Amino acid sequence: MKNLAFIILCIAMASNVLAQEKIKKEPDVFMIVEDMPKYPGGEEALRDDIAKLVKYPAEAKEKGLQGKVYITFIVNEQGKIEQSKVARGIDPLLDKEALRVLNELDKTWQAGKQKGKAVKVSYTVPINFALDGGPKTPAPVKHPTGKGENELFFIVEDMPEFPGGDKALREYIANSVKYPEEAVKNKIEGKVFVTFVVEKDGSVGETKIARGVAPSLDKEALRVIQALPKWQSGKQRGEAVRVCYTVPINFALN
Repeated sequence: MKNLAFIILCIAMASNVLAQEKIKKEPDVFMIVEDMPKYPGGEEALRDDIAKLVKYPAEAKEKGLQGKVYITFIVNEQGKIEQSKVARGIDPLLDKEALRVLNELDKTWQAGKQKGKAVKVSYTVPINFALDGGPKTPAPVKHPTGKGENELFFIVEDMPEFPGGDKALREYIANSVKYPEEAVKNKIEGKVFVTFVVEKDGSVGETKIARGVAPSLDKEALRVIQALPKWQSGKQRGEAVRVCYTVPINFALN
């Protein structure tokens, strides 16, 4: 792979919004659950396994084809992958290779759970194909809502990033959360999923509860997200854009 600069997997919670459009709608398929599916060894292991399996198509190299291919699939109750398909492609050569790689992952995931029960969960994985010398193909088709300056994207070439990365975001949230006394008294626990917009300047815009637990916990989760410092804004074709993002906040009593 002399000409291959890198093949990187980036997993973003917001990508599950795209999955909602691309996977056949079934009443028993969830987009967001209390305990999301986990690959054995975590995201780093998933990156490594995909990198080992990918074989950059020779014809794609010759044509200078590169970019991110988004694969959507379902992690079923047994932790197996099913219904994998290209949610957003670049070229048939790269799309086919990305799909092959996902289908050849033979490890069993930790199934997603809702209220303690294993359920089917839709998941989207972006695989980036890049050659030395930088991009030579058009950027992936954008997936916005709205028009003009208010266009809202769910997946972009450069996703928004919290200062210091995901670990710093988790630490910030953990240090900011104040467990509501009412929830403590009533022994209320669970994960609250908050969806928000990272604006063009990196500030946090509109926030809402994607999946709540109880009014007191939902309110606290919203407060924490609304107080987040500025992010590194998301970009599409090198231009800052508004991006929808979702994070889970786990409330657990000792």
